[in-house]
Amino acid sequence: MSIQEWSESHLSFPEHDRRRSIRFPIKSRLRWVVLNRKTEPLSGTGETVDVSSNGFAFLSDVPLSPGCRLELDVEWPAELDGHVPIKLVVSGKVVRVDGCIVCVTIDKREFRTARRKTVRPES
Repeated sequence: MSIQEWSESHLSFPEHDRRRSIRFPIKSRLRWVVLNRKTEPLSGTGETVDVSSNGFAFLSDVPLSPGCRLELDVEWPAELDGHVPIKLVVSGKVVRVDGCIVCVTIDKREFRTARRKTVRPES
């Protein structure tokens, strides 16, 4: 089962969610890396499920464990001055995992300019 199929069958948004911050259903691609890993680096990709001022929920292509510290590079859906791509770089801790969904609290956040996507000509 793909991440997309899993998300469509498992995501539900309770009517009376008790979280402190409003969660916005932003769908963007992201890359993540586990910080302070003593063995070989662990990284992967995913897609955001929702975003708040305190945390992120995202679909991961690799299983992660609560307690690990991550850095996320999120492709932001808006552009700087209407034409410069930006990304949101977030560091935080995994607080919950439910199947493919990973929930991370935000410790630090920073917007940065991102590389422009290039379209490769077909051969």
